[in-house]
Amino acid sequence: MNVIGMRHAIASRFPVEAADADDFLAQRHHDVDAHHVWLERFSDLTTQAMAARDEPLVRAHLAFMSQQLRSADSDVRKIIDVAYVENLMSGLKADARRWAWPMIPPNLKKLFIDFWGEPDV
Repeated sequence: MNVIGMRHAIASRFPVEAADADDFLAQRHHDVDAHHVWLERFSDLTTQAMAARDEPLVRAHLAFMSQQLRSADSDVRKIIDVAYVENLMSGLKADARRWAWPMIPPNLKKLFIDFWGEPDV
């Protein structure tokens, strides 16, 4: 699957979040092909769900992205790493980070640790 296919898969599985990400792009006058910015917004929405302690939604987002990473080609892997994982938990308070960290699948954790190091959880 390529980056566009992954974006469509996210939109199919999470239509509310996809609409939010589309609006985010439009409001900031980004091109609809700004896939990195779109996926960063999806990561922000995962982080917001973590802050709200919405466990079913957090688990759904993370499981989906973990699966996407498992079947990713190099382009998809890079965008998941740079746009999704590097932004994941950004600005999240320490107690919410401690709550969320155990739910992050190992393959996403590895990318997070490779970029940020071990989180203070």
